[in-house]
Amino acid sequence: MSKRWIQNPNRCADEYLDGIEDFIEFARRQNPGATRIGCPCRRCNNTLWETIENVGFHLVRNGMIETYSIWNLHGEQVDHASSSNASRVDNVEPIVDPNDQVMGIIQDAFPFALTNINQEGEDDVPTPIDSAEFEQYEKLLKNANQELYPGCESFSVLTAIVELMHGKIKYRMSNLCFDYFLGVFKRMLPTDNCLPKDHKHAQKVLHGLGLGYEKIHACKNNCMLFYKEHETLDTCPICNESRFKMTSQNRTTKIPQKVMRYLPLKPRLQRLYMSTHTAIDMRWHKEKRVDDDVMRHPADGEAWKEFDQTFPEFAADPRNVRLRLATDGFNLYGVLNQHHNTWPIFAFPYNLPPWKCMKKEYMMMTVLITEDPGRSIDVYLRPLVDELKDLWTNGVRTYDKSTGRMFTLRAAVMWTVNDFPAYAMVSGWSTKGYMACPVCKEDVTSGWHAEKVCYLGHRRWLPWDHEWREKDKEFDGNTERRLRPREWSGDEILE
Repeated sequence: MSKRWIQNPNRCADEYLDGIEDFIEFARRQNPGATRIGCPCRRCNNTLWETIENVGFHLVRNGMIETYSIWNLHGEQVDHASSSNASRVDNVEPIVDPNDQVMGIIQDAFPFALTNINQEGEDDVPTPIDSAEFEQYEKLLKNANQELYPGCESFSVLTAIVELMHGKIKYRMSNLCFDYFLGVFKRMLPTDNCLPKDHKHAQKVLHGLGLGYEKIHACKNNCMLFYKEHETLDTCPICNESRFKMTSQNRTTKIPQKVMRYLPLKPRLQRLYMSTHTAIDMRWHKEKRVDDDVMRHPADGEAWKEFDQTFPEFAADPRNVRLRLATDGFNLYGVLNQHHNTWPIFAFPYNLPPWKCMKKEYMMMTVLITEDPGRSIDVYLRPLVDELKDLWTNGVRTYDKSTGRMFTLRAAVMWTVNDFPAYAMVSGWSTKGYMACPVCKEDVTSGWHAEKVCYLGHRRWLPWDHEWREKDKEFDGNTERRLRPREWSGDEILE
């Protein structure tokens, strides 16, 4: 029985689904009468027992453990000598030099650093980068070629930093913990090593890779951002509150009252096309998606198809990005601080195939609000809205590594996903009180019942001759003769 399907990243492929059915049948034969078996999905890891039906569902949702090629925990009996040899052949992964991986990262970040200046006039050929970017490129290249210590061939300075920072993020190390271990490693290495002494200096080395963030000062009362035309002001023109905290006169730096972090979206979208790993997948929805009226991806839905018909110029280039925005507030400190609320805002590129577009690697945080914005989240959304408007109207020149040419990348937000309270903050429509229904709007039917507001009138959506329209005692004591509420246009809702 071939088990190559386990390595298939597309869990919607027929090969993968057929492989799951083969595994389920094998488990039934080897465990007759059993209602529960060990689940070999990546989350359960053969440590939890589930019903056979749930095991099949988990394998589709989470995928099977890639190294579980011999199903010995489910009854497979294989000769040890042959199985060990087979596993060696099937599970051999290419050995990649970490230094080569880091050089690949630099090439992705600066795909046309060495472009010939004579080609600058051509529209679809990448133009040379400016002097500041080239200086960053040279610094990264120097650190990538510099040995961690004299005689070290396995790690360069940049490779060591990337590996350590990757471990910090993967295992959720605090900055203090990272500083401690970095100091220990530095003392272990020869005295003339080039390892940074702490997290701050390691970040400075990686700064040239881009994808940083901007700090934007905000009014203490959430009136406005000190941004663009208000960037030079020291007081809020709406409430006259000071931009900075009151500090000692001897202090040289001013401390802002409130700060938001904005992570520009354009370079993150551009990076998707500058990387060989994702440039081709960003066209998957147009070139590789199977159109068989089965809903596997947002591109199979009516909203996507209607958008293509409404904006054919945007839909003509499959590299234009369809985005979804999502946000919600959460408390980092639990019961230790009941009043704290952090609001991140994420963007999801739906051009990617379904087995990638929802992965955390492709979630792009665009805004980080470190305090509860209250009803003024629209104030903090302004930089993102401005950038999204520019991406829709003008786009941004982007290098497509899969074709080796430049193109104008445009983007559109097609969906927002929130829970009901966050929906009120983002949309501006209150979800509390007697007018809370965002569908009925001003024509809502609501009343006070059982010490809370209840929303009635749901029979208005039934067919005109439905029997429930005539029943009164089973509902609120009235028959229902009204039509369903009218649908509002986008302009009316915005107004």
